[in-house]
Amino acid sequence: MPLSTQSQADDEQYVLVASLDNARNLSNLLKAITFKDHAIFSATPNGLKVTVEESKCLQANAFIQAEIFQEFTIREDSVGFQVNLTVLLDCLSIFGGSTVPGVSTALRMCYRGYGYPLTLFLEEGGVVTIVYIWELWKCPL
Repeated sequence: MPLSTQSQADDEQYVLVASLDNARNLSNLLKAITFKDHAIFSATPNGLKVTVEESKCLQANAFIQAEIFQEFTIREDSVGFQVNLTVLLDCLSIFGGSTVPGVSTALRMCYRGYGYPLTLFLEEGGVVTIVYIWELWKCPL
């Protein structure tokens, strides 16, 4: 898989790197908590928590343990950012979500920190697409 051939030196510029062999699982999980456009992502060495909130009255959380990812590297105690969840879901399904057995979209999600976009490397069938999603504001953790 081309995503796994990226050099370790490239990863050192990121405070968060998370890889999945099948982006569909993450996409389905995020769809389950999507009732607002924006979500707060909070990463710790234990995993990735995604929170969607409506006027401090309704909140939905999804937590993905670090062990679920094929790779999960965090270089700080905690990393937080907010992105447009609708845009993220559209990007995760950029290849159309193939239902062909044995064909899946691999995901490598990277974040350099405040002021930088969330970078998605998506690969399916040897085709790699790079997507940049700009955060709205730094999330206080």
